Amino acid sequence: MTYVFRGRRARVRAVLPTLLASLACDSSPKAAKDAAPLTTKDPRTAVELPADGQQAVLRAAIGGALSAAAREDTSAVLAALAPAGSAAAADPAIEALLPGPWKELAERTHGGFDSLTAAVRRAPTGSGLKDTVLVGIARVSGSCTACHEAFRITVR
Repeated sequence: MTYVFRGRRARVRAVLPTLLASLACDSSPKAAKDAAPLTTKDPRTAVELPADGQQAVLRAAIGGALSAAAREDTSAVLAALAPAGSAAAADPAIEALLPGPWKELAERTHGGFDSLTAAVRRAPTGSGLKDTVLVGIARVSGSCTACHEAFRITVR
């Protein structure tokens, strides 16, 4: 008799998860109707660039600068910020492909990175460097976000 009881318990243990899973799943049409409709249209303005132009635009200085600031490494912060500054961003071939509003946002963004770079050069080391980088990135990130919300890059 003990053997049969263990057998039933084993069967119940095997069936119970399946039963609970089936109760949790609601495949009724009502659930599908209540779900928000998925939209596939991206409202941002598409900007077509060659693949190397896309990579130049997408280089992120923020992560590298934050990481270097956490290590209190001023040289690494400056190296991370350099590709985002105005001088590095000036590429006439890419600029010719960009719409006017993008250029306006880019000018503001790259200028913000230039200001941050200048502040880092004046900053003390240690926590002063960290504070300078955090404040500067907080200031420039609004321009970054505005651009990413308005535009998307497509590769030609």
